[in-house]
Formats: sequence, structure tokens, C-alpha cells
Amino acid sequence: MQIRKVFLLAISSAFGILMLLIVTRDSPINDIDRKFRLEKIDELIHSQASSLACKQPNLPVFSPEMMKFVHEEPPIDCSSAGPDWVKCQGSECRIQDEIKARHGRVTCSFTDIIRVNDFESTSGETTYSDSYYKLEASDVVKVSCRGQKAQWSATLTGIRLDKKIWENTSWSKLPSDAVKFNVLMFGFDSISRNSFVRKLPKSYKFLTEILHGDVLQGYNIIGDGTPQALIPILTGKTELELPDTRKRFANTKFVNSYPFIWNEYKKAGYVTGYFEDVPELGIFTYRLNGFNETPTDHYMRPYYLASLGERRKWPRLCTGEIPRHQVMFNQMKNFFTVYKQKPKFLFGFHGELSHDDYNLVGVADDDFYKFLQFMKDSGVLDDTILIIMADHGHRFAEIRNTIQGKQEERLPFFSFTFPESFKNHFKQAYENFQNNINKLSTPFDIHFTLKSLLELNDIGEANINYRAVSLFTKIPAERSCSHAYIEPHWCACLDWEKIPLSDPIVKRISNLLISTLNDYTKPHRHICEVLSVSDIEWVMKMTPNENLIKYNKNADLDGFVADLSAKMRIKTNMYQIKVVVTPGDSVFEASVTYYIDEDKLNLKMSDISRVNMYGKQARCVEDNLPDLRKFCYCKD
Repeated sequence: MQIRKVFLLAISSAFGILMLLIVTRDSPINDIDRKFRLEKIDELIHSQASSLACKQPNLPVFSPEMMKFVHEEPPIDCSSAGPDWVKCQGSECRIQDEIKARHGRVTCSFTDIIRVNDFESTSGETTYSDSYYKLEASDVVKVSCRGQKAQWSATLTGIRLDKKIWENTSWSKLPSDAVKFNVLMFGFDSISRNSFVRKLPKSYKFLTEILHGDVLQGYNIIGDGTPQALIPILTGKTELELPDTRKRFANTKFVNSYPFIWNEYKKAGYVTGYFEDVPELGIFTYRLNGFNETPTDHYMRPYYLASLGERRKWPRLCTGEIPRHQVMFNQMKNFFTVYKQKPKFLFGFHGELSHDDYNLVGVADDDFYKFLQFMKDSGVLDDTILIIMADHGHRFAEIRNTIQGKQEERLPFFSFTFPESFKNHFKQAYENFQNNINKLSTPFDIHFTLKSLLELNDIGEANINYRAVSLFTKIPAERSCSHAYIEPHWCACLDWEKIPLSDPIVKRISNLLISTLNDYTKPHRHICEVLSVSDIEWVMKMTPNENLIKYNKNADLDGFVADLSAKMRIKTNMYQIKVVVTPGDSVFEASVTYYIDEDKLNLKMSDISRVNMYGKQARCVEDNLPDLRKFCYCKD
């Protein structure tokens, strides 16, 4: 019955929006009527969102509960390292002219670092040069330089131009129904949707306002930790559904046995790359066996292993003259520069700044903003689908001891930025995607969406009886965590409980709503009537589900079993109320926060919605005081 109700609500809302759009477009109306109809469209969209079976919590970005964990970190200072003698750009590592001018004749040895496996590398051939070195045998090179009175050494990386890869990749090899765009996925470890806004505000503004990226508001994790978040994205399966690759058991397989999405892109004609820092905590090497064969055409683990021992000689968080996080940003630029004419799939994941610290990632905001700006200005994003994401929110004990912290852990940042040419050529797919932004989505859906880019043959109604759906299909509003195979303790959807109208809290909430409305119109009491409540239609209380509150930690080493022993006390309740007021029979809905310890209710005007038409009731304010139209019943 509930599913049918949600479905009918969604249909009626969509029909209402369509009719208003048609009338607004075709009718000879004045500006006031046009504004009114656009406001009604907004209200209908809001109504449609509120009819979703999975109602995600509206978590304030700058709530006091979370801001007590937030502070600024000093910028990374690499100046004491001095200038780098050699820099790699694309496939070429060149001795810098300023170094030659300062130190006279400079000669450098370049020794290739050759990967053996995920835990071992060996030295290749050494070449001497007084100008430059071209990467051919490896993406990683050990450099040692001598000038007249000084010396310098470092491990550097770029992107070798592999002739075999070049010959085997081509846009012409892609399937006929592939969308034929590059794919760049880049993620930060442990960044919730809200913490991305808090700690990377400059990047967020550029991503959403300049690049017009679409941020998934209903994206929900399905398990604990990075592997449980990323394995479903990259394979479409959970770890338990795949071959056993755990280190601590005998005769288990290497992670190459997983059906990684980049393998499908490779078969389709793409150059592939997998870049991940923090080799001592690798996603597939910390608890799992890692890769015996190189997983992608270009792979950064050999660089990070080789440079691990050099960290002590550089300033904190630096490698030579630049912050370490810039190495990956530069390598992604190199990847797209060297293979500029080829189809490319790249998955990058950065954890050093954010894995163990809530605030440290903020020092990368300027650099990440500049990286995004470079990708736009260089034209890369003209034919590249950009996916900026995170695996989960922060999992530190202090943050997990708050309800909002637990909820944010389950709601990581996830965004897609599509080229204008994609939006134009695949209009229905993109329209579906935008309509799904507020729908419940999961790592399984991301995998299905990535597969759809190679074979975009379904943009119809999604079948929510399947665990995974493409974001290019139409996801029904009734999709819930049970449809998406999300266990209750990971589900961030709010539970709704109807409150008896006899409950004392109901009168307090209705009194607060009517007094807030009257206070808003009070300066114009000579034209606006005093309102009073004539009927309370319903009051609902929204709370996190019981198992989310009880979740404490993993009960096993692999994150498969949940410990539900937490005894967390809820400090706030969220209520929604629907009332009819007189005069005029105006209908309002409002969201009210109740602070339990202070026994205090809080309501903002922005949390009040007028849900029926005001028509001519607001004629006395529609010209000069348009902000009062929803709330003023004119005395005349």
C-alpha cells in the first residue's frame, strides 16, 4: 500500500510540473504570474522529493555538533627543500635551466624502477644525461644529480608513451553504442558530502558552479571501510561474492581475479590507469594479496613504494619542492596529456591527507581547485566524464559518537560532471540522471552506470528488484534500502513515525509555526491578517533507524559483521507538521528541530512550505512585497 501511495504521489507531482511548465511557456502571462508558477514548480518538486521512500536526513553543513571538530590547518611549506633539479612532464624528465645556471654543468643518472609485484621492485638500466631523460621502460625513475659543488636525488614519475598500448587503443575500437567519452574518477578517502563542502570549499564551488557538476544527494554506502566501498564500484560485487584474496589465509588468490571495470574499458579500446597513494595502507594490499600482474596500463604503486623511504629527507607532506598530493594531480595531467588522442579510463584515489585526519585535507583545496581549472582550461573536460567522489565519511571515534557523524559516514561525496556534448547527444539519459540525484543510489549503481557508458542501450524505467540500477535509467521513488541490498545499520534513510495529535509536543510545534508566520508578517499588519491554526492534519517524527544508532564498529577483521552494541543517546528530533490556518484555509508544512537536552524547538522560515495555491489572497503584496505572498492573507 505504501509503495502504491508513493508511486501515485510521484506521478501526480510529475504531471503537475508538466502542466505548469506548459502553461508557463505558452500562455501570455505577466511577470508576477510567471514567478508564481515557477514557485509552484519548486513546491511540486519539493513535494516529489518528500514522497521518496528513502528520505535522506537534511544534515546542516555547519551544525555546531560537527563544527567543534573543524579547524584550519597551516598550509604545507616545501620551501626549505629548495628547487627540484629535475622535473618530469608527460614522458620527459628534464634538468631545469635554473639549476644549470646556479650549479654549472649538471650530470644526472636515471635508473628505471621496474615493478616485480605489489611489494617488490627492481632497478633497471641506468642512463646518464646532462639535459633530459625520456621514460620508456617504466613510469618511475630514480634520479641522482651532481653539480660543481652540490648534489640532489629523488624518485620521480611521469607517463611513458608505451607504443604497444598506443597501437592497441583507439576510439574506432569502441562498441557502436558506447558514449565515447573519457572517464576520470578521482576520490578522497573519508570525505562525507558535508565535509567536502567544509574542507574543500573553493574546489566545491568551482565543481558545482563553474563545471556544473551534479552531486548525488542520495548516495549511501553499503559497508564499512574503503574496500567495502570501492570493491562494489569497481567490480559490481561484494568481497564475499568474489574469490577469497585475504592475506591471512593460505591458498587464496591475487586480486587480479576480480572482474574490475577497467578490464572492460581496456577490452573496449581504452588506455587504463589506477593511481593510489599511501602504499602501506593500500586498498588491495593492506588486508588482501594485491595484484600479481599490473592491473592497468599505468599504475602508481611502484612510484609510491620507491619513494616511501625518501619521505624523511623532505619537509612534512612534501616531495621535493611540491606537496605530495600534487604528485598525483600532476600524474593525472600527464596521463591525459600523453594519451591526448586516445580513449582513457583513469581511477585515482588519494588518502594521505584525509584518512587519519578530519581537517588536513583542507590544505589541498587550492591545489585541487587549480587541478580542476587546468582540466577545464586545457579542454580535457570537453570529452571527459569527470567523477569526483569519496569512499565514505569520517570514521573517527569522536565523530562517530554523534548522530550526525554516524549519518555523514554513510553519505560520502559523489559527483558526476558531464561535457555539454554528452548532455546534448544523450538528452534522455542525462535528464534521467538529474532526476535521480535525490534518489537512493549505491556503489553497485555506480558500477552499473560505468558499464552503461560502454553500452548505453537502456534509458527506460529501472527495475528496482535488481540490486544495481544505472543512473541513466528512471529510478522509481519507492526504491528503499531493502531494494538496494543495504543492511539496516548502513541505511541513512530516516524512519517516519506518526505522532498522536494528543501528544503535548504537537501543540508546542503548531504554536511555534503560527507564531513564526505571524512574526514574519507583523511589520505589515496593516495589510496582513493575523493567522491562527484551524486544523492539524498530521505530525511526523523523523529519526535514524534503530540499527544505525546501535552500530558501534566491526565485529570482525574484514568488516563483514557488525557490532550493534552502541548505546548512543539521541540529542535532537526532527518533526514535520502539516496545518490548515485561518483565514483563507492556507495549508503549510514545516520541519521543526527539537533539542532534547534544552527542551527547545527551533524553526526557520526557510523550513516552512506553502503547499496550496494562494491565488488572490496575496493581491495586496504581490507587486511590492513578493516575499510575503505565501504567508500574507490580505485584509482587503
